[in-house]
Amino acid sequence: MKRTILMALVLVLAGCQRQAKATLAETYFPLNVGNSWTYTNGTEELTFTIIGTEEIDGHTYYVFDDYFNIFPPPPNGEWRVTRGRETLFRYDSESDRVLMIWAGEDAVRYDFMGTGWYSEAAGGGWCRLKQSGVTCNVPAGEFSDCINFQFDWWPGEEPDEYAHGEYLAPGVGNIKFVRPGGDYLGLIEGQDVTFELLSYTIIPEPGTILLLGLGGLLLGKRR
Repeated sequence: MKRTILMALVLVLAGCQRQAKATLAETYFPLNVGNSWTYTNGTEELTFTIIGTEEIDGHTYYVFDDYFNIFPPPPNGEWRVTRGRETLFRYDSESDRVLMIWAGEDAVRYDFMGTGWYSEAAGGGWCRLKQSGVTCNVPAGEFSDCINFQFDWWPGEEPDEYAHGEYLAPGVGNIKFVRPGGDYLGLIEGQDVTFELLSYTIIPEPGTILLLGLGGLLLGKRR
């Protein structure tokens, strides 16, 4: 029994050490099979779930059954929030980014290094990490230390007015998706689109599962 407990402690410490070294990408966009997020805009609900993994060119991609995407407004003036079926994401730990498959190639979805980038995967425009340390209140609760990403913004064109934003919370992921209305680059008047996190399920890391199991084992022994 003592040997079993010792081995469990070693595994737990190893898991905790890996978690302590987690990149911002891993912290703010948790990828585990079974993770699920449900969003609401007050009338419609969207649920995205990680349904599996896929190995491509030596990299492990996590397969979402659905995820947010954004495209310019159609002629009726309403913003079109589309979801891409079988969306694949992976971590690029060296650059602290989350990549996704777009048109058969890796494209940057979230860059946590604080620099701007251009991405076809986020509406076909400039993207940036706009702000960190944000507190957000959504139906799922209050989240602190959030990161605000801004997509499809254009330098010199009042980017805050036209760009859409996403807010990611540590240990949870995307908790708020905002696409402001207004005169989009003088083309058409759009309507606000905001989806907020309603509920979520995050599968614990292996180290956390072992720690919980060890706690139960010790409690059982005391009895």
